[in-house]
Amino acid sequence: MDLNRYETVKDAAARLGVTQRAIQKRAADGRIPGAVRHGRSWMIPSDAALTAETNERAAAPAGTGENDGNGRRRCAMPLMNADYAPGGAARYIEAIPDPDYRDIAYGELKFFSGLSAEAAEIMAAHLNDADPAVRFSAKTVAAFANLSGGSPAFVTSVLGDLREQTGLLFRNAAEGAAEGAADGGPDDGTRALIVFFATMSSVLFHISLPDVPPLADHMKYLPEGLKVYSCYILAHKAYLEKDYRGALAIADTGLAFSSAIYPVGFIYCHIIASIALINLRQKKQALERLGKAWELAEPDGLIEPFGEHHGLLHGLIEIFFADRDPDLRKRIDRITYAFSASWRIIHSQYIRHDVADILTTLEFSIAMLYSRGWTAAEIGEHLHISSRTVYNRITGIFNKLGIGSKEELAAHMLF
Repeated sequence: MDLNRYETVKDAAARLGVTQRAIQKRAADGRIPGAVRHGRSWMIPSDAALTAETNERAAAPAGTGENDGNGRRRCAMPLMNADYAPGGAARYIEAIPDPDYRDIAYGELKFFSGLSAEAAEIMAAHLNDADPAVRFSAKTVAAFANLSGGSPAFVTSVLGDLREQTGLLFRNAAEGAAEGAADGGPDDGTRALIVFFATMSSVLFHISLPDVPPLADHMKYLPEGLKVYSCYILAHKAYLEKDYRGALAIADTGLAFSSAIYPVGFIYCHIIASIALINLRQKKQALERLGKAWELAEPDGLIEPFGEHHGLLHGLIEIFFADRDPDLRKRIDRITYAFSASWRIIHSQYIRHDVADILTTLEFSIAMLYSRGWTAAEIGEHLHISSRTVYNRITGIFNKLGIGSKEELAAHMLF
């Protein structure tokens, strides 16, 4: 064997912008032509590339999405489902040959980078695609992009469409699964996608979508990257039910059982784990988990998840980013304000409920902690401010909301 024609798994991973585990798995599956077993590892041809075969077959199992015209199947949310190495998101996307599939991945990258207007513009061309993997991906990313962009009307229309789609699909399935199958009804992968998107919308907007079966029952039909993000969704659901230990366990399950690193899903799992830990008053561990999320996010600038979860992190954003780039903090705060304002508009259309929508990010963090039973001294120590400052902030919060007690404050805090 001419070793000059080969490189190590480590070098191949660095060159191609994916993880070493991803290279090992592709080589073992026969998806890197010319790869040679060498001891317990592999030697990779130095000119090997991430072709459509190596990228898309790894991303999409049979039954998910439509054929791309070259004998392969598309997958929903391709960037979320990508096992690239942090810092390699753009390179991974550039290697996707299918232009529609690549567009969706670029839209995801723009959204997760906090560029919601650009994400919405990219997705607009795919909102009516015949392929459900492309269509639901485009609609979902566009909906959340419009949410972060302060345009809730579009989100309402997408949620209405999801309600109609899920209700129709699963009512028909209940009334006659055999007949539906005979008529060429949706396959298991497509059903799983609808359950995935419907459950995500239901959990993250705190609304009820009818007739949607448990996501856990359909996860086996999803590709691995979406399984990881599904664990985030289920962990978030457990958090909303105040089962913080359960939320932590579900998030860690998604991280532990993955055969590769899926940065987007891992970021969200670490963040929800951090939220669970701070609710369990394990501040050190919560900050460590937020740090792990940032290690995965920073190389590609994926700041959106941090802005989305600012309030739920109970002041950890202020603490963690205190000594970092102030412009970065401002960008995260802008995402938080836009996302939160639109989220509350959408939520109020389904559940009539007054929410604390006029607080600054710091006031919201203090309000969350105070409504959860933290004392002013504990909040001050946590946020590195004085107890007097905390009391002054609480007084200001009460005045803004027109309330006079901790019980009334709790009623305004939806989490």
